[in-house]
Amino acid sequence: MNTKILAIAIALIAGTAVVSSVHAAPSISTLQTVQVRPDAEQLAQQAWERSSRIPTLAAVQVRPSADQLAEINGQAIATSTAMPVTTLAAVEVRPSLEQKVALAAELQAERYTVALTNAATAFANNVIVNLPVVNVRPSQADLQALALETASVLVRP
Repeated sequence: MNTKILAIAIALIAGTAVVSSVHAAPSISTLQTVQVRPDAEQLAQQAWERSSRIPTLAAVQVRPSADQLAEINGQAIATSTAMPVTTLAAVEVRPSLEQKVALAAELQAERYTVALTNAATAFANNVIVNLPVVNVRPSQADLQALALETASVLVRP
């Protein structure tokens, strides 16, 4: 088997492992109205966080910027039936089970890629043959012999 073909095959396998996590992302749908209730996993997470010593924020306030307020006021003046702006009192952001699984899969793919790269490097180091260094400079004795021979040829009539 040619080493170039083997190197290309290893590169393709490593590239496939990295790209597969990118193509696995599902499409995101947008909803007009959403009612959110905590599921059992979130309730268990909340109980665990309450008993944990890790500090957490009680609430996060999200306020519109001055540009957003100006835009909202401009739209309200332009149309009398402008959609109401809903503000949230608090927002809690935690990864879902699917996000945790996706992160674990991505980390596993990275570990697989690193292991594959290390294995390919080790294999390539075993396949590549390093030749000893060839010394092409003549020794001092060779130079003297060459000089004497040249002198004798030049001295001859």
